[in-house]
Amino acid sequence: MGDQTGTPVPTTWNDPNVCPFCEMQLASPGAGFMDHLKSNPACESGFDQWRGNVNSDIRGGWSG
Repeated sequence: MGDQTGTPVPTTWNDPNVCPFCEMQLASPGAGFMDHLKSNPACESGFDQWRGNVNSDIRGGWSG
């Protein structure tokens, strides 16, 4: 499964210091990941799809 850009949507997210979409090392797992998404549209698209997939799994939705 993947998005329109061909970026696979991971089923697991094993290392918070690595982008699960492109496997690039991140500066940090929080803000570094968000900065990475801003400069990598394919990863941002994959993250949006991943977030949509898990949103219904979390009571009240996922705010992250």
